[in-house]
Amino acid sequence: MLHSRMTSAFTGVEMDYRKALRTAQSYAPALKPAKDAFYRHARRILRRPHEPDFGILSALRRDAAEVLVDVGANHGQSIESMRLFQPKAPIVAFEANPRLADILARRYAGQANVRIEGCGLGDSEGAFTLFVPSYRGFVYDGLASVDRDNAAGWLGPATIYGFDERQLVLQSVACKLATLDAFQLSPAFIKVDVQGLEFAVLGGARATIERCRPALLIEDFGSDPRIAPLVKSLGYDVFHVEGRTIVKGTGPRENTLLLPSDRPRFAM
Repeated sequence: MLHSRMTSAFTGVEMDYRKALRTAQSYAPALKPAKDAFYRHARRILRRPHEPDFGILSALRRDAAEVLVDVGANHGQSIESMRLFQPKAPIVAFEANPRLADILARRYAGQANVRIEGCGLGDSEGAFTLFVPSYRGFVYDGLASVDRDNAAGWLGPATIYGFDERQLVLQSVACKLATLDAFQLSPAFIKVDVQGLEFAVLGGARATIERCRPALLIEDFGSDPRIAPLVKSLGYDVFHVEGRTIVKGTGPRENTLLLPSDRPRFAM
């Protein structure tokens, strides 16, 4: 197993390889599409999801008319993991960042079972500003946030070697906002990863959740104390995934699996 910190054989200086890799990619932003494509194809060949929790989708109970929903599609990592284990399932993916939504729309053009919606989801309809940081021209889409300080705060001397604050740029991006309920989908599974806005997404999906009783995979479940009472009021229980096993309660990883008490969603 490769540790996150290693000692250089030449200098004897301990280095953080993740930090070193992050620093290197900041100087070669044009290489990112090729790197992403390589990982995408490698995962398909090896049948490995981008996050282990998605392996549980192989046991998902889904009616023929039901879809899989990806809220916060980013570069399509979850789309690819969903397709590994549910290759025939229709997927509807939501991405607020117009640039990323356009990339995804072009990538999956002509594939009838993947639909890209270029908007963010919340508990109301309208618009919002997304702050997207870049460093030396390398765009850190995964750090984008509706909070300006959060978007800019992670990149710094602790995360990039030789950090130069003058090279950090924060772009303001106008984004559309909608509710999941407005789309009248019938989901069997909903993944939500929206940088701390999970509660708002669930609030705007309440009617859909009550009607369809999908499985929910939520990142940062414990970061907002309002989420647990909300899902409990909807009749959901809290689980996490260990390998291909569903275990009661929250687990060590970032994702939490929420299942309706009145509809078995997995054949375990």
